[in-house]
Amino acid sequence: FFIIHNTMTTSDQVMQELGKHVSSEVVDKVKGIYLFKIKGGKDWTVDLKNGSGSVQEGAQGKPDCTITIADEDFVNLITGKANGQQLFMGGKLKISGNMAMAMKLEVLKSMAPKEGIAASAAGGEEFASDVIFPEIDKRIKEDPSLLKKIAGVYRFKITGNGTSKTWTVDVKNAPGGVTQGEEGKADCTVTISDSDYVDLITGKANGQQLFM
Repeated sequence: FFIIHNTMTTSDQVMQELGKHVSSEVVDKVKGIYLFKIKGGKDWTVDLKNGSGSVQEGAQGKPDCTITIADEDFVNLITGKANGQQLFMGGKLKISGNMAMAMKLEVLKSMAPKEGIAASAAGGEEFASDVIFPEIDKRIKEDPSLLKKIAGVYRFKITGNGTSKTWTVDVKNAPGGVTQGEEGKADCTVTISDSDYVDLITGKANGQQLFM
């Protein structure tokens, strides 16, 4: 949510800088409390839910989302030198609780096709995103390790042209996979337009920008 100069070298510096930029406007948009457990550093609570927001050292209150990450990786993530999806998939970024929508969506990027999406409309698909979900299903079943890395069930409500379609992406329960409709209990439900979802998966849009 913030622009942080890449001269920051420690998580303490980054957190102190974040503390200068929290505001009621950011709180209105995010509405979440994050606990960062910095390995090689300290615990920090970033409250973007109450009042004008705050950044405090230590575990304060009840977080909606807990993020465990090494000091260097955190600095690189915030300054743009590292990609959150890569850190997550590599086991360097661990998340528990109610994860922010933007971060959840980023996880699925690596499993989706980067081409052939536009052709799906010409092929009679109701939504351009219809071609993405079967491919994600295939990738999940090809790589069972994703179930341990992600351990989440996502519900996507895709909207467009006055209608909607729901998909359940299970990256938690063996054997994992994707089904159309509402299957089981979702850990996260994301409502997004067909065009925005396609842009997100193909890299034309940033999850954080869509979330904000």
